[in-house]
Order: sequence, then structure tokens, then C-alpha cells
Amino acid sequence: MVEPKNICMLYFLLSFLSAAFAADVVLNEYNAVSSSLFLNGGNTSVDSDGGQASDGYFGRVTGNGGDWFELIVITDHLDMRDWDLDIYEDGAFNETLELTSHDIWSDLRSGTIITISEDVESDISYNPQAGDWWINVQASNSASGVYITPSNFVVNNNDWQLVIIDDVDNVIFGPAGEGISPTSGIGDTETFRLEATPDAYTSANSPDYDDGKTLSTFGAPNQWGQQELNLLRTVVAEPSGILLYDPNGVEIIAGGTIHNITWETIGTIDSVLIEFSVDNGKTWSEVYPPNIGNSGVYDWLVPIVNSEQCKVRLTNPADISVFDISDGAFTIYECPLEGDLTGDCLINLDDLAIMASYWLQEENPYE
Repeated sequence: MVEPKNICMLYFLLSFLSAAFAADVVLNEYNAVSSSLFLNGGNTSVDSDGGQASDGYFGRVTGNGGDWFELIVITDHLDMRDWDLDIYEDGAFNETLELTSHDIWSDLRSGTIITISEDVESDISYNPQAGDWWINVQASNSASGVYITPSNFVVNNNDWQLVIIDDVDNVIFGPAGEGISPTSGIGDTETFRLEATPDAYTSANSPDYDDGKTLSTFGAPNQWGQQELNLLRTVVAEPSGILLYDPNGVEIIAGGTIHNITWETIGTIDSVLIEFSVDNGKTWSEVYPPNIGNSGVYDWLVPIVNSEQCKVRLTNPADISVFDISDGAFTIYECPLEGDLTGDCLINLDDLAIMASYWLQEENPYE
């Protein structure tokens, strides 16, 4: 059994070594919110200060998205295959999560965000050329194990710390976390975060590590002000664009029908977010089910509303500055015709054929 004083000495030595050499990757943020609590306390509607503290990805939910932590790649073209992520809790080693030899880890560009999550499914659509700088991998008992150890892991406010170790057992960064910097103060309704733009000389004991309670940013730059990760990024995204063809402002569409939303893209765009508005763009709602990929066409189940101020917006989620909106407002109308059995806002022989097919059928068991 290792004596506590020896553990402290080990932490000191590892912290000294990580501070003495330029870091290849650093710990950026982790979620310390208890599974039964909200960010900054309170309830679903309001936090303990009367606000709406939330995460930019998860929203305002209990547990603030569950067990997760976030890394930032500092060294360009970094190979992290077979690296270890050692987790410590309350001064004791807890678990090692090991990155696999998958190619996704073989050539990471500086400025890349890596999140390790227990509850969010893996997403390796990573493509800096298209403006997508985020990799999320799921480490849980139910995960595939293709990218990282398939094991549940703990993240909390009990002096939680991380040590990053490369494939030849060199300590690259850490231990970092509560108890190192800040030495205390991460509560069970808060997150741990780096309140500075990371660089090669960010150390595990940096005074810029602090607690946060009003906002967390899973998979995005930290915001106490704003992390400028573009200072690390040497890849210039290829020019890209989206051109929405239909609906584009002259259409009259019946609610409850299927209408093809069509578009074209230039450059590299892996997926397209599709939203619609019924109030001329004041508010937007995502289509359901959400669009997947970038096929150029989506079969839209049109909402049953009456509005002459409808628009569609298409956005590249990897670069939200790339989008297109209907040039003008189009119309969606309800069609509550009794006897319209086909939903086409007409009563004709097609409706009579449906009615005839059910003629004289009886469902009342007492008749």
C-alpha cells in the first residue's frame, strides 16, 4: 500500500515534470455536477441565483451531461495512439482509460477538442478542413471499445485529477484537476475549466484553472470570456457554401404532407442542420427526425399550422457561419376538410375508394 505522503510526493514530481516541458495536450474542462443536481443548483426552471445556468451542448439537465472531461491538442500532427488517461479520485488511483490504435488518433491537429464521455455516443466525423475540430468518444460499459476502453468511469468534485501518459509511459500532462489547481473549490454544482487560451506552456498547476457555475461548454471552447483556439489552429478550412433550392419563398404547402427540402453544397460539408420557422425567422425549430448527412434532399413532414411567414434554414454544424435561408417567406396551411381521407386537401374518388374499402365494417362488439 502506498503511503499518502508518497502519493503527494508523486503528484509533486509529476506536476513539476509536466510544467518543465512543453505540453502536447492539456486538460481543458471536466464536469463535477452531481447526477441528481443542476449546474449552479436549483431546479429545471431556474438555478440558485435565479438564472438559467446550462451547458451549450446538453442544455439545462440534471447531472449536466453525466461523466465527461475535455482535452485540447497543442502539438500539431500529434499521434495519441495507445495513450493512457489515468484517473485519480480523492488522492487515489481510480482507473485507466486507454486510447486504441485506431487511425483517428494518429494525426491530430493543434486546436483539436477531444471529449471523453460516458453517455454521449462516439462521433469521429472530425474534419478540420471542413471546420470540424471536435472528436467525442464514448467510454462506458456499453460502448464499442473501438476508440477507447469500453468502461464506465468517474468524474466528480472529490479532488478529481487526470494524468495523460503516452505510449512509452512518459507523463505528458498532469496530474491536473482539483487539489492541484485550484487546490480546492470545485463544488458538486460546478465544472472545472481552464480560463485561458491553452498553449504549449500551460501547466497543470496554472492559476488559470478555476471553477465555473454559470455555463459549461462540452465540445466547444471554454467561455468565461472566450478561448481563442484559432490561435492554435494552422488548418485553414476550405471555402464551403450551401444553396437552398426548395422551399425558397413562393411555395404553398399543406400541413401534414411530405415536402422535399432540396439543396446543394460546395466544399466539404459532412452534415447539414435543417430548421424551419413559422414567424419569419424570429424563432427556429429543428425538423424531426433530424437530418443525417448531406444527401441534398430531405423528406420533410410539414407541421400542421397556418402561416404565411414560413422559412427554412440550412446550416453547416461544423461552421455555423455557412448557412442559407429561404429567400422569401412561403405558406403552410391547414386543411381540415371532413372526408379528406388521403390528406391531399381534396375530396375526390381517391377518398371515396378508401371509404368504400371500409363500407359496412363494424367495430362495436355490442352490435
